[in-house]
Amino acid sequence: MIRRSTATRGARAIAPATAVLVAAAITAAAAAQCPVPGDCREVHETPGCEQPECCTLVCEFDPFCCSSSWVQSCVDAALELCDGISCPSDGACDEIHPNAGCLDYECCELITTLDGWCTYAAWDELCALEAQLLCGVAPCASVTTGAVDENEACYRRLNDGWAAGVVAARIAAPCGLAMSGKTVGGGPRDLEWFALDGATRRRLRFTVEAEYPIELQYMLGDLEGPNEVKWLAGEPLCEGPRSFIFLTEPGTSTLILGVGNEERAYRSGMDCDEINPDFPPEPDDPPPVTLYGLRWRASLECLALADIDGDGAVGAADLSLLLAAWGDIDPTEEFDPRAPDADLDGDGQVGAADLSLLLASW
Repeated sequence: MIRRSTATRGARAIAPATAVLVAAAITAAAAAQCPVPGDCREVHETPGCEQPECCTLVCEFDPFCCSSSWVQSCVDAALELCDGISCPSDGACDEIHPNAGCLDYECCELITTLDGWCTYAAWDELCALEAQLLCGVAPCASVTTGAVDENEACYRRLNDGWAAGVVAARIAAPCGLAMSGKTVGGGPRDLEWFALDGATRRRLRFTVEAEYPIELQYMLGDLEGPNEVKWLAGEPLCEGPRSFIFLTEPGTSTLILGVGNEERAYRSGMDCDEINPDFPPEPDDPPPVTLYGLRWRASLECLALADIDGDGAVGAADLSLLLAAWGDIDPTEEFDPRAPDADLDGDGQVGAADLSLLLASW
């Protein structure tokens, strides 16, 4: 009996370890099978499904789903276990619908990774627009630098403006200098703030090329505030260098380069790809998520104040643009940085004073 009791105790001691090994084997099998083509919410003949998290959860619950086929019991398990996983989901990706996520898995994953609203709230008009602009578009070719690098690791945030809480935390942007660097929209978020301070109004041409969708805004004010965003523009992916000709205001002002569109900044999906030696990642930390390249290249050119069309001369074409804009400027109309700005003195109207400035520069 003593021997039998000892044997029994031994068998019971081994059983938990065996269970752990079996569970690990099941988990490994599920992970190996996930993801594969097939909607997790629909029956299909092949094992596994295309949503990685949901596939793994279901196959850990029922290994048959990853060894044989995705039968109705697998679908039932997915509907019960995978609450809150939005890709794929009902609704076309390029159309508005009330639920989060959309039908095309790859497009849904791309948009929800960049724009968290589309994951947790609803597939609104911006999610649909982002799908139209970004889904199926190959990543851009690497931006050729050939410029003075900002010399900032993307985890340091030295040029992140007032967010860094330092007056000098902006990039000096002298006319004629080509610059390059990295912008991060995820962790840690790092924008590029270009200092455009001046005593008088100036006309500038800012040309930028990036490996990601561009969000560009011109902001007035200093660290103490108040701050005002004079205009904001968004540029889609992979369209080469883009130029903005605009007038600056006297005093402290900043041009801010980030990742996003005209309506929303992307605060995820564009993580820093450099290791911070002061805070190295843990061995089990997930790798950074960087859906697009991080690099940008930009240059700033100073133009004559009255060179409205930016062709390098003040002449008949500029006069024509000024006369076409003659009159008061509607303050409620959204400012377009791509449109010619003929309000040379900044008084809110295009009139005799602006004509006088133009003729003096002819």
